[in-house]
Amino acid sequence: MTSPVIVWFRDDLRLSDNPALTHALASGAPVLCAYVMDEGPSGKRPLGGAARWWLAGSLKALDVSLRAIGGRLHVFAGDQSQLILDLSQQLQASEVVWNRRYGGTQTAIDAGVKAALRQAGVSAMSYNGHLLNEPWTVTSKVGGPMKVFTPYWRAALAKGA
Repeated sequence: MTSPVIVWFRDDLRLSDNPALTHALASGAPVLCAYVMDEGPSGKRPLGGAARWWLAGSLKALDVSLRAIGGRLHVFAGDQSQLILDLSQQLQASEVVWNRRYGGTQTAIDAGVKAALRQAGVSAMSYNGHLLNEPWTVTSKVGGPMKVFTPYWRAALAKGA
């Protein structure tokens, strides 16, 4: 039996233009789509009522879309870092993939998950699913992050496709 690939959905609850999902499907392996409701400390405010309502509807819509192509969304609750690691081990997954987030706390969580997965022998790969250019690919003349749009745009255009 071929080991599955886990697609970890987070802030990008869509099928189209989703590089992590595209990679998983192209692998030819079974694909498990997962979302983790993490109520633990993540450096951001807990979701309010309206946000919870929106999230519930979005997760349901994603599940409907996945079922239309023969899959489904598995929703878990708990510590996202531990749950993804445990799930990968229970399923003997070959790989876990996701689209990047760029907030400070989020990148730290993602880096920790990636390191833990790799230490456990599971391939882990993240993709740019949100930005025209990764923040580190278009920098100021002194090598730092851009702070003003017009210089960024000029540098991005000069960089090319």
